[in-house]
Parts: sequence; C-alpha cells; structure tokens
Amino acid sequence: MPRAQDPSQSLLRWGIENAQPGTLRQTAEDIKAGKRPDLNPEILKAMMGQSDAEKMRECMLVIEGHWVDRDGSGEVKNSADITPEDRYRAWEDLEMLIQDLDNANDLQNMGLWDPILKHLTSDDDETVMYACWVCGTAVQNNPKSQKAFLDHDPLPTISSIVSSSSASSETRAKALYALSSALKHWDAAVQRFSELGGWQTLTQTLQDPSLKMRAKTAFLLSQIVTQSPDPSSLLSSLRTASTLPTLIDSLSPSTAVPTGATGEQQAIDRDFRDKGLRFLVNTVERTKGTDGGLSREEKDKVQNAVAEAEQDGEWSHDDVGVAADEWAAFKEELKA
Repeated sequence: MPRAQDPSQSLLRWGIENAQPGTLRQTAEDIKAGKRPDLNPEILKAMMGQSDAEKMRECMLVIEGHWVDRDGSGEVKNSADITPEDRYRAWEDLEMLIQDLDNANDLQNMGLWDPILKHLTSDDDETVMYACWVCGTAVQNNPKSQKAFLDHDPLPTISSIVSSSSASSETRAKALYALSSALKHWDAAVQRFSELGGWQTLTQTLQDPSLKMRAKTAFLLSQIVTQSPDPSSLLSSLRTASTLPTLIDSLSPSTAVPTGATGEQQAIDRDFRDKGLRFLVNTVERTKGTDGGLSREEKDKVQNAVAEAEQDGEWSHDDVGVAADEWAAFKEELKA
C-alpha cells in the first residue's frame, strides 16, 4: 500500500512554486541577517504583546480623548464618542501599570507627567480623583519618580484639593494620599508644604466630616514628625497652626469635633485614635530631653486620652503599633 503523502509537503511545494521569483531567497537572506520582513507590526504585536510603555501611552491617549482599541475588539469610536467610563477605565489601567517602579519612572521619560497633572484641575471630580490616585501611586516609595513629580511644583494644587469644599470625600482622600506619598522622606517637599500654609490645611482635615480623612491626616503627621530633622521646630509650627491642639482635642469625645455629614457622630473612631496616639508617641520620643516637647497642659490632655483608650476593654498598645515597654516609657514621659 503506497505511503500517504504529508499534506504539509504539498502545501510547501505549492508555496514554492507560486512564490514570486527571488522572494524566498531574499526572505531567507533577511531572516539570516536578523530581519523579519514577513512580520509586520500588527503580527508582531499579536505575537509578542504590547510593552507596558505602549499600554501606558495608549491609556493616556484615551484619557486625552483619542480613541484606541486597547482590547483589540475592533471597536471604533470617534473622539466625540469616548465616554467618561472609557476614560475612567484608562485611568484605572494606568494606575495599575505604574505600581511597577520602572513604569512609574517612565512617566518622566515618556513626557506623561504634564498631561497627568493637567487633570488635577479638571471640572470633573472623578477625573481629579483618578489623577490624584495615579500621582500618589507613582511617587510612593519611589524617590526618582518623587523628584520628577515635585519638579513640577504640584503641591499647591494637591493642597487645594485636600482642603476643597467642592471635592468629594473620595477625591480629597486620594489627594491626601498623593500628598503623603510626595512628602515622605523628602524634607524639601515638607518645607514647600509648610510655606503653602500646609499645617493649616491639615488642621482643617483633622476636623473633616470624613473619618477616613482624619485618620489619614494623623498618619501623615506621624510620618512627618518621625522624619523631621528638627521635630521641636515642627511641633512649634503645628502648635501655631492649631494642628497640634486640634489633634489632641480630637482624641477625647468631650472635645472632639463631631463627624458625619451633619455632625451627628460623637464617638471617637478607633482607627483615628490609634493613629493620633501613634503621632504623639513619636512626638514625645523625638522631643525627649529638649525644651521643644509637649507643654504641661498638652501632656495632661494626652494623659486623659490615654486613660480613655485604656478603659476600652478591646484596646491595647499593640493597636498603636508599639511594644509594651515603649508604651510604658511614653506614659512616663507624659508625667514628667
């Protein structure tokens, strides 16, 4: 019985017989030289996938109102037909991509910081929220990206969003996230923030109707006092701006500004209390043995707040993130 012919051999022979004269030889020589004329950009894209840089650029194009079929679904839209949801999804994808430090650093290399920062002043609250989110993620624990961001002097705009009466609580929270990321371990940024009246801004957020904003502010203050090269001077500035007394008063139900949209909530939020106490532990530790620490009146108020916290049967020093001996030392310093 004759052996069955391999169909692929017939196909190969047909291709050779019907190819343009010389094309196969030229293609073979190109491939040998490292070229692939048989693969156009679309084929390569399908085979290899897009680079993150290409994805980031396409996200920005959609955000800017230029349609890109990022899913490869074949959908075509005019620029006027791009919906807010298309743009929001592009923002979300961009934020996810820049969680990678190298991708975040590429924002500067690709010239994307300017268009991103432009959207911080958008009339659309949700767009501002996404822009703040991207900024915060890009510079978080990333000194190179942090410098690129701060070189654009964005703190005036970010600070204004944090204290805005028209921005939503979600947008203000993302702006505070961006602010925290920008100020972390960057003394020049803290100085710039101070020049802008930043401590007054934080005094305001400590009285924000949103408990999340209050807790984030206490966390930011704890971070700043820990990294400060001159904690006594910082404490003096916080006292002058009423930031310090506002935080201390906020730890006690009898003196705290009520929370909620209509001021209906009187109870102290545990997360805020713990972050506020952590700020005070750090403050006492950093100013110990100096003349620039808490005043006697401030210490007395803090002692009352500590006593109230310890009366909570479900609370412990672990909630503040300190060891038992550190907590005991803090309490002793409050008595001094």
